[in-house]
Amino acid sequence: MSAPAAELVFAVDVSSFTKSGFIGSTSYGGNPLDVSFDDGDKGVYLTAEMASRLHVRKGSKLAVVVEVDRRVSTNVTMGGVSKTTRISDAKVYYAAGKEGGAIIRISKA
Repeated sequence: MSAPAAELVFAVDVSSFTKSGFIGSTSYGGNPLDVSFDDGDKGVYLTAEMASRLHVRKGSKLAVVVEVDRRVSTNVTMGGVSKTTRISDAKVYYAAGKEGGAIIRISKA
């Protein structure tokens, strides 16, 4: 049997607004983490550790599921590895921002 697919799960609360979107506060590995959200459709940017955990790199397809009162799912391209975590996708942006937060699940598509 193969190991279960790796998945990143964030419970995100909208904590502030920016010129182009909002910042969601969560934690990862026991440490606070700010995730930037916008509707620019530029992809998902993960830290090197997160990308390694999912076995993805720039250009990889990711499945992103937003859970609020219902599930919204979409496939997004990995924009790259970055020091900060950013989700630039209109579908995710509006689903999470509408309710002021959500559970975000990211896995390799």
